[in-house]
Amino acid sequence: MKKIVLTLAIAVSAFTASYAQKSDRGPITPEQRAERSASQLKEKLALTDAQQAEVYKIEVEKFKKQDEVRKERFKEMKKVAESRKAEMKDSEDRLAKVLTPEQKAKYESMKAERKDKFKDRQHRKGRNPGQVKPSATKENS
Repeated sequence: MKKIVLTLAIAVSAFTASYAQKSDRGPITPEQRAERSASQLKEKLALTDAQQAEVYKIEVEKFKKQDEVRKERFKEMKKVAESRKAEMKDSEDRLAKVLTPEQKAKYESMKAERKDKFKDRQHRKGRNPGQVKPSATKENS
């Protein structure tokens, strides 16, 4: 009897945890964020309807500016990433001219090991949660 109750408790908690992590919400628009913020302030500060309308306008403007800044920052980060990628490619090309074929092969294997270690660290840190570690799939097969 205890095993059945324990099994049911574990099943219910697992189902609840998996359901809680799923979200059907999409990105929230600045207007939606401003509406939520204005209604919270109206409730907490006892604002009049006229004050809430003004607060809404201010909040929409603020959230739109934040979105613009976020988009600009993303563009800058993308440019930096492209620049670094180009620098790495140039460095790799110059290095390839210096190394012998045996050294190139060893260097490539070193890079592959480094890449695998990086992916493993990322997985352990909780990044890329949708991806399964390759070693885990081989063990379970």
